[in-house]
Order: sequence, then structure tokens, then C-alpha cells
Amino acid sequence: MTTQTAKQKFGNPELYEQIHQDAMMLIESYGFSVSPQASQKLLEAMAPGQLEKINYSEELGRIYISQDVIESSIKLIKQGMDFFPKGFGTGGMAAYIVDQDGPRTPVLEDMNRLADIYGQTDILTSLQSSFNVLNTLKRKDTEGRAKLECQAIDHMVLAAGGKLILPTIYTDQGYDRLKSHNEAGRPAGAALSIIATYMTVSDEMVDPFIKTTTRGLPFIMNSMPIGGLTGPYTMSSLATLAHAEALFGMVLGQLICPGIKCLNSAMPTIANMTKKDMPMMFGSVSNTMVNILLAELNLHLGIPCCQSSCGHHRDQLDDEAMAQCSKIYSLVNQYDYFIMRHMFGFSAQINDFSIDNMEKQIELYRKIEENPAPVEIPEPAKYDEQGLEAILEGLARQDFRVLDHTLKNIGKSFNH
Repeated sequence: MTTQTAKQKFGNPELYEQIHQDAMMLIESYGFSVSPQASQKLLEAMAPGQLEKINYSEELGRIYISQDVIESSIKLIKQGMDFFPKGFGTGGMAAYIVDQDGPRTPVLEDMNRLADIYGQTDILTSLQSSFNVLNTLKRKDTEGRAKLECQAIDHMVLAAGGKLILPTIYTDQGYDRLKSHNEAGRPAGAALSIIATYMTVSDEMVDPFIKTTTRGLPFIMNSMPIGGLTGPYTMSSLATLAHAEALFGMVLGQLICPGIKCLNSAMPTIANMTKKDMPMMFGSVSNTMVNILLAELNLHLGIPCCQSSCGHHRDQLDDEAMAQCSKIYSLVNQYDYFIMRHMFGFSAQINDFSIDNMEKQIELYRKIEENPAPVEIPEPAKYDEQGLEAILEGLARQDFRVLDHTLKNIGKSFNH
């Protein structure tokens, strides 16, 4: 990877600071909705002396964190920068694996195959679990689920050969196994989110979050607002909401375990508002650029980060998809990023993952590195003066689809 000064800039320091300030204002003044049960768990998990740094309104059911606390937490987060490797990540929890027979439920052997390839591929540096292998077991089968998670973790660590693994884990035994590997000096952590939509803490994700942070495990904090549906419909405003959600989770982690290592994985995408079913535009230039903007923002702040750039949004890796990949790969390499995931193996559905396609796309990427495809460099991102107001209105409505801000930007924003 070339140095930052040699790369194109989609944003600029003034824009990064405006987005960051708006995000901190949302965390401090608007706050995050939280249920009584979730709030009790989070507050009880706080480290000694940290509880007073949280402003919790039981009456409103909201958590607020002041800018001073956010900034002091960022200083701790920055200290973990060297722990995380630059390069490409494999992405999140695909519900289906696709092979020559079509989509099917993934099994442990698929996870093992992916881990083996990951360990042998130099440009792949951070491995998430990528397949939900627990789909094959009933939720009540806690013993079987724990055994399967621990088997997957052990193989991932072995195959990684010292590279970072960040699976999504559900059982206590899985978290304990990750901790034992981490304490033995093997880079291991967990991938999770804590925000559902509309700046609301997910009840379902509170327990995984607490199990991760109380064990001091490095973690990747996901955030995925969808422009036009669950987020605003301009570049800087969508980046603001995504950054606020991920940053909130990272700061909470610092209050539970000060100094814990974590990644800002704000990874918004956008809906195509010109089509009736409003499909996700994962492989679009627009999707890539809003994530590039967040990568630049985090690098400006000195925060370790992991953004998203799908190579294509076709259902199959056909000629058109490969041409789309060539364009996205060439574009991504024009800009700075820390970790970029979802580049290889995912389809338009993003719930579908193909190991065969991943291998083909990695081979294509190596060719693109040597001989980039011609791409048109997007115009630099600009600050949307109405963006913050649109965020607040959309959050109040719990819907961004019919906002005037959304409707007036259809065909103007995210149209490539």
C-alpha cells in the first residue's frame, strides 16, 4: 500500500472535522435509544469510575455521552492502531454459501476451507467468520453450538498463521476460547454491532457486546445505515450517521474496558431509490466512495478502521460482474484505506458468499494492481448543510424514505 500522501482525496480535513463534530453532537445531544433491560446490563458492566461518564435518562430511555468523554476515549482507541493489520478483510456472516449447485447452508468444512485460503493469501489480513455455520443447529442445542464455535475458532487460528481473526460468536465457551488464544499471543477478537437502526441499541447484541468487552477482546464495531431507508441520502450525512453509530459502540467499549482495542467499522450502503424494490447498491461506485470517505475520516482521526467495498452487485460472477469488479478495484486503489472488506466473494445479496468466486476475484485484483482499468475519479465529497437536520427528522420519523431531503436528492446523490 502506498503512503497516504500519494493517494487521491475524496474528502478534506475540514469535511472530516465537520462530519466528526456532527457525529459527536448526535451522541451527546440526541443520544441512543435503549431498553431498560439493555441499559441495566450496560451500566452494570462499566469499569470502576466510568459509570459517571454516561448520561442515562431512565425517563427518556436514552444514553448520552459528552464530547469530552468521546475525545478521551478516542485517545485510548488510537493507541491500538498498530495491533490491526492493513489489507483486506473477508466480510461478515453470510447465511448462504454458493457453489456449483447453487446456494446452501454453510457447514464447518466451508469455514475451514475459507480459513485455509485466508492464511495462504498475503493480501487477506483480517478474517471474520463469514459463514453462519450455527444455522445447522437448533438454538436450544447449546452444547452443540459451543462445540462447533470452538472448532471453527481453533481452525481459524491454526490456518491464520498469526494473522488476525474476528469471528461473530454467540456462546460463552466461544468467547472463552477466543480469550485463551488472545492471551497466548494469537491475534483473536470478535466482530459485532450494538446498534440496530435509527440510533437504537439492539437488545439482541448487548450480551455479545458485554461478553466481548468484559473479556478485553479486540473487537470490530459494525454500523450499517442504508441511505434512503434507515439513513439520509447524501454522502456526508450518511457518513455522519454511520460514524456516530460505530463511534458510540467503540466509546462504550472503552468505558467497560479502558484501552480495549477496537476497529471503527462504519460501513453504510445505499438503496437504489429509483427502483420499486429499492435494492441495495453494494457494488456501485457510490457505495465505495461513501466508505472511502469514512476510511479517510478515520485515518484523519488516527482511528483503526475497516470499511466496505463490494466488487459487484450481480447475482453471479459473470462478465458484467467481472467488469464491475475491475472498475471498483481500480477505484479503491486510488484512495487510502486501512482495512477494506467485502471485496471478494460476495454477491448482490451480500447474504451469499462463494469461495470459488473469491479465488477468481483475488486473481483479478492482482491483475488490476499491475494494469488498472480506466476509471473516472469522482468529484470530491462536499458537506451537506441540510444533512444534520435530515438525520434528526428521519430519526424522529423512524423512516427516511419520504423525507423531502431524500426525495430531492434522488438522481443527484448515489447515482453511480
